[in-house]
Amino acid sequence: MGERWLWEPEVAGSSPVAPRVRSSAGQSKGFLIPRSGVRVPPDPLVFIHGWGFSSKVFKGLPGINLELPHHGRSNLTSLKLKALAKEMALKIPKGSILIGWSLGGTLALLIAFFYPSKVSHLVLIGSTACFGCLWEKRELRGFLLRLRKEREDFLKEFRSRAYPKPFYDFLDIDKSAKLLEDYFLTDIRSYIPHIKTPITLLHGMADSVVPFRASLELYNLSKKAKLITFHGGHFPKDESIILEVLKSI
Repeated sequence: MGERWLWEPEVAGSSPVAPRVRSSAGQSKGFLIPRSGVRVPPDPLVFIHGWGFSSKVFKGLPGINLELPHHGRSNLTSLKLKALAKEMALKIPKGSILIGWSLGGTLALLIAFFYPSKVSHLVLIGSTACFGCLWEKRELRGFLLRLRKEREDFLKEFRSRAYPKPFYDFLDIDKSAKLLEDYFLTDIRSYIPHIKTPITLLHGMADSVVPFRASLELYNLSKKAKLITFHGGHFPKDESIILEVLKSI
């Protein structure tokens, strides 16, 4: 039997700094009201989904959606995260609020670091500055092995663990796996203290893909970070949580 991905995260250690939780109560002046009636900040909202998914995960939220290469209907091509961050930065307006989920959160951090004028605020959902630091190398190898061997069956399993609703959209497994390999090797923890953009971290306490301690690490690396937790896994079951966070910015 080949190595298999181990889903149970390591127990998060105690943080030397207690996370600050930002209240979403109240409304700010200058908010726009889209057709849905949900108030959102006037800055452009840009959403970046996680590996294995597409912009469909954010379909109920107003804004610009950027799709990872070989996911959904993406026309992006770069399979290295730094090159992809540049490619994405060229497509977004200045002063955008970037909402990144999982791998998309790492990309949002890269955009904020290299192209700060493009970003006014970061909202990171289930994100990390170093995914490969959260898991043993054998577990990462096991993930790629199962993906390439079991293909759609394993993709379906991963999607069911990472996202709380049934999901289907196009994914080129072989090409997207190359992007995933670079994600496993990316460590941008040294960048975080130099990112001056305010960061709101939104993380599920039962996240089995990116363990909660990843957000604690980001929180402690950035003086600009605020941390909000929710009961759930890698993505909120109720997307209104994301809207409440956006209203609090």
